[in-house]
Amino acid sequence: MESTILVVAQVLALLCVSGVCIYLIVVLLRVRNVLTSFEKDMKEMTSRALPVLENMEYISSRVRSITESIDDQVLIVRESIGSIREIADNIVALERKVQERVEGPILDTVGFIAALLKGVRTFFDRVRA
Repeated sequence: MESTILVVAQVLALLCVSGVCIYLIVVLLRVRNVLTSFEKDMKEMTSRALPVLENMEYISSRVRSITESIDDQVLIVRESIGSIREIADNIVALERKVQERVEGPILDTVGFIAALLKGVRTFFDRVRA
């Protein structure tokens, strides 16, 4: 009897192992199908990504050249602003020089004319009186 139970247990164990093997074969077939699908998707994504990457490379090179051009333009603008600042400083200096040289004689002349007019007015006021 023991040998019969042992044989039945062995047969049952072999059937279980066979069932597990069959289940693993089915699972592995599904995994293979999933991996095949994944491979197709990756190939498709790669084929679609290449033109995008090429466009990105072109865009990057254009952005780089535009940035360099902007840097050059900024330098030109800075130089222009520096030149304008220098011209403005020269104009202010010229204005100061003119004011220093002309202001004194003009004020003296205006004072002289005012004194002369005051003297003439005083003279006429005395003559009338």
